[in-house]
Amino acid sequence: MKIRKATIKDEKQVVKLLNEYDKYEYSLDKRHKPDTIKEIKELFNKIIKSERGIILVLEINNNLEGIISGEWNFNLMGKGSQIHQLFISKKYRKDDYGKKLLKALENHFKKIGCKSIKSFVLIKNKKVLPFYKRLNYSFKEEGYIIRKELK
Repeated sequence: MKIRKATIKDEKQVVKLLNEYDKYEYSLDKRHKPDTIKEIKELFNKIIKSERGIILVLEINNNLEGIISGEWNFNLMGKGSQIHQLFISKKYRKDDYGKKLLKALENHFKKIGCKSIKSFVLIKNKKVLPFYKRLNYSFKEEGYIIRKELK
């Protein structure tokens, strides 16, 4: 088992994992339309090339079995970070690999000076809440995430 930063060579396996992630979210909330493979590839390449983004992968027996991605930014409190996706292949979900990936991302952001980390969890994804609670994440109902496409 190895956790490492994703490279451009990982595109095919990362896209496969992100596609599984999208399908899982869609199963929880039909309003979350899965991205196309083309859109997932574009996202992967955008994050890989970004100075603020990172993708870490979980490699087991030369296969990618997990992924976590995120980015940092500046906010009023200083440098903060955000988790975009955390996904582990079904057969490895009970083996603490999600915890190891999350800790690796936290450590990356700590090293570059981030003071906080946050994420968004779908309301219907109740299975993941105990996982985050065990890792000392707090849950606060602070409002809605609102979004608008700018054209």
